[in-house]
Amino acid sequence: MAVRPPAPLETGYWEEHQEPPRRRRRRWVTVLVALLVLLLLGFVVLRLSGWDGNRFTVAAVALTPYAGAAGVVVVLFALLVGRRMWSFVALLLTASIGVVLTPRVLPDGQALPDGQHVRVMTANLRLGLADLPAFYRLVRDAKVDILTLQELTPAAIAALDREGIADLLPNRVLRLKPGGAGGGILAKVPLRQIVLNDQPTTFEMPAAVADLSGNQDIEVMSVHTVPPVGSESDRAQWQRELAALPSPDARTRPRVLAGDFNATLDHGSLTRLLDRGYTDAAEATGEALRPTWSQPPLGLPVGLDHVLYDRRIGAQMTAVYEIAGSDHNAVFTELVLPR
Repeated sequence: MAVRPPAPLETGYWEEHQEPPRRRRRRWVTVLVALLVLLLLGFVVLRLSGWDGNRFTVAAVALTPYAGAAGVVVVLFALLVGRRMWSFVALLLTASIGVVLTPRVLPDGQALPDGQHVRVMTANLRLGLADLPAFYRLVRDAKVDILTLQELTPAAIAALDREGIADLLPNRVLRLKPGGAGGGILAKVPLRQIVLNDQPTTFEMPAAVADLSGNQDIEVMSVHTVPPVGSESDRAQWQRELAALPSPDARTRPRVLAGDFNATLDHGSLTRLLDRGYTDAAEATGEALRPTWSQPPLGLPVGLDHVLYDRRIGAQMTAVYEIAGSDHNAVFTELVLPR
């Protein structure tokens, strides 16, 4: 008996069993939106946990302001493609970042003490290669009372002296080294060197008592912690150096830590230091979203330099100034001391 060949498939069979192109596109759009929202969720969990787990997460957390801006883009994109549920989730996550960032652009409005005003500036001179004549003019024009310097070399202090900084700030506590390890404190008022941290540090962090003309003297430390993104050992040392910075001591003079912390206000290691009783001057005066470091073309600008003061002090104003020839900006603040 002859075998009948199978009937040919009807035209349209594959069309009926294939997913329509439009439906495939919609599915991939949903996958893309979900992936973006999950990335945003992961960042929010990382930031709010305060975990400085490794050098990669440390670098990621430094970009928190950019993550807030990216969250807004995700919200709008999800709305544009009609994924309302995912847009709502992204909005909640973005709002949680906004809660963290908002105080940085709003002055805290707290009443200031009624004591002496002290004008403090901190600056990283980038291996002493900054434009030192221009920097001298900045210090002069800002009428700085106390200046803390990082990456201060013997050649750099000699160049600043030739410009005349010794006439402006004749008193100094210096630990000069070639390269990036040196540091110093220069002031109009007498300085007495003290030790506020007896733990080993990668870079010099001198400290001094500033003998002010009013009823209160203050203790000042020039801070320069190791960058945490070079290696895992650097990241661990960075955490140790931040943890070893001195806490405020109500039994002694008000304390100021000023310098290159290599940390933003989003890093857990710095927020734990603040929780011990310090205030960031830029945050208190609504200037904390101004970046102080960048390294083009890859390094997005972030805020690594800070003036921290213990809570007996107040800050009247803060400004960030560019330093030609340096990868850091100077942070300047006018502090108000208690009587």
